[in-house]
Amino acid sequence: MAAASTIRQSGSLANAPATAAWDARLRLLIASGGDDRIWLDPITRRNRYGAPAAPATDEIWLSSSTACAVSPRGWTAAGDALERLLEDGRHSIAAWFETLRRRLLALYGAPGAEAILAASGTESELVTLQLALALAEGPLVNIVVAPAETGSGVPAAAAGRHFLGRASMGCAVAKAEPLAGWENAALAVQTIEIRQPCGALRRQANVDLEAALTVERAVAGGSFALLHVLDASKTGQPGVSRAAATQILARYPGRVMVVVDACQLRCGAADIRRDLAEGLAVMVTGSKFAGGPAFCGALLLPAGLAERLEAAAPAGAALAPYSAVLDWPQRLRGAFAGGLEHPANLGLGLRWSAALAEIEAFERVPADRRAAVLADFDHAVLERVAADPGLALADPEGVAAPGLIPIVHVDESDPRPVYEALAAAEGIGRACHLGQPVAVGARTALRVCASMPMIVGAAERGFAAIEADLDEAFASWARLRG
Repeated sequence: MAAASTIRQSGSLANAPATAAWDARLRLLIASGGDDRIWLDPITRRNRYGAPAAPATDEIWLSSSTACAVSPRGWTAAGDALERLLEDGRHSIAAWFETLRRRLLALYGAPGAEAILAASGTESELVTLQLALALAEGPLVNIVVAPAETGSGVPAAAAGRHFLGRASMGCAVAKAEPLAGWENAALAVQTIEIRQPCGALRRQANVDLEAALTVERAVAGGSFALLHVLDASKTGQPGVSRAAATQILARYPGRVMVVVDACQLRCGAADIRRDLAEGLAVMVTGSKFAGGPAFCGALLLPAGLAERLEAAAPAGAALAPYSAVLDWPQRLRGAFAGGLEHPANLGLGLRWSAALAEIEAFERVPADRRAAVLADFDHAVLERVAADPGLALADPEGVAAPGLIPIVHVDESDPRPVYEALAAAEGIGRACHLGQPVAVGARTALRVCASMPMIVGAAERGFAAIEADLDEAFASWARLRG
């Protein structure tokens, strides 16, 4: 809140939105309240993923599986939110966060659901772990699916450890060490892979069976189980089916919490509402497919789980480096926000303001039109891969998540130099951003991705601009491979 106060005192609000100083302040704030992954390099003014805090419409953004520049619509929405805050004064900040939660639940919620905001998908894992520890009241087994295809910090966060050397609320922490208060937690992490060591996908039935057996062993050993369902991995692949997860939840009432990792947000709103109605918690982000600025996450809780957690014993201060009081809905603050030091994360609120503007615009497009644009995008990408003898699909089975296509070099060369050269526009036309390199067995894939802003634009103006961007991206890719 101090940041907003500083801005209000530093210049005239009447003409602030029209000034370069206003844009600079908005860039600074929209990149605040996150760890060093979101910090802007002082020279490039971009974060670790090559994305600026402001729109960059002269570049090609096919990188929504990692991060994109904020869209013009999102930038305007964030600016409007900041202007309203400065006009209304400090008392309006709490109401603003409640409004953000209401908008999120209006899109994805089920009756009685709650939303906890988090600075990123990885922080959502820490929040989920805090809730599971409260439910467990004893030993906990955290069952994570395909950690190499979720986020680099997830394995550490799942174990209750700091995943970087600085936390999202700005303080230095000891990387790989347990969060304060969790040093003696009876916490074990087990993983379930969705791929064989060679990179080939495992059968879904085998993944589901392993999940059921892992939970069974945990519960039989006296532990509470936190089971993850992976909606779409970095390569778009699922892990543990919803059907298997709901059966497991029904089999062990009170001994299992199931959370769906939908941080890519590539499932439909109806899927998330169904998950919540069936008792599954859901992690989402507004900074992947939604096209909002990195990083903005949330954990959605089903009604029954929220009721149980409302009565939980007060938690300690483990999440103080990562969470603010207003990230939490009112009914859960008594149990989980008492040890938090920061009242609000303004940067997170601005990022969600931007992301929600895009999600709401996307939802206004008729579902059949959205599906048609995504199908056109996948077809266009597959055509270009097939036309280039140096490229191949990472998964020959086809596209698992519409709008997310992982691609490898046929000669198995490392695509990282090409990825970096594309983003830097080295010897090509416009800068082109793809999804970060991800390991698929012994190979490394780059990902060509659609986003909500792209789909809304195509629905309004046609597919020609996307075709042109794909033509340029694949031509530059071929040129850089030599």
